Amino acid sequence: MGIEYLVFIFLGFVASVTSTIFGLGSALVVLAVGPYILPVKEVIALSAVLFIASTLTKSIVFARYIDWKIAGIMAISSLPFAYLGASLVPDLPAENLKQMLGLMILLYVGLSVFNLFPSLEIGTAGVIAGSAGYGFVSGLLGSGNLVKAVIFREMSMSKEAFVGAMAATSVLANLAKLAAYNHTNLLNDSQLKPMFGLSVAAVLAVFVGRKFLRRLTVMGFGFGVQVVLAVSAFGLLI
Repeated sequence: MGIEYLVFIFLGFVASVTSTIFGLGSALVVLAVGPYILPVKEVIALSAVLFIASTLTKSIVFARYIDWKIAGIMAISSLPFAYLGASLVPDLPAENLKQMLGLMILLYVGLSVFNLFPSLEIGTAGVIAGSAGYGFVSGLLGSGNLVKAVIFREMSMSKEAFVGAMAATSVLANLAKLAAYNHTNLLNDSQLKPMFGLSVAAVLAVFVGRKFLRRLTVMGFGFGVQVVLAVSAFGLLI
């Protein structure tokens, strides 16, 4: 396994710790920095392995905080759209993928900082519609967590519930992405070692991140989310 894969695995560990503390960030960090280590399409494909290991572990660790009804609706509704988006990855220019995600992050950060999001009533229909958008964006760009963040923002959740829900609602979508990447040969047997390394790093990162989350205040949690998003957007667009 080459040094570039070892560096990418370390990046995955750091990103997964961040995601365990703030509920999101692993995809944003990996997709922002990863293309400087590996080709962008390989980064998107390998990141699916990291995300599956991370989201499964967080779903178990934070299970008692999760609203499983909402998580189930979102996970199932997003599944076909995640596969559809992931299937389009080989046909799109790599640089455009980075720029699209960067612009999406900047839009979210700007609206959040200036408190411009309208107050929304999120019912079952809203969750299903948002799940379709999340799944498609997740498959196409490697991350759709910003779509989920908008939905969960309108729900009263503790920081642990937010982290758990963000993870649990990603598991099936990540599996769909992995299947699509394997079908299009973006993942193959030559990547088994980095895939194993990423899986181990993701599991360890959840337990490290949980220790920090327990000590974090609600205000610190909200501020940290904004910082992660802003830094990731800058990295994608430079």
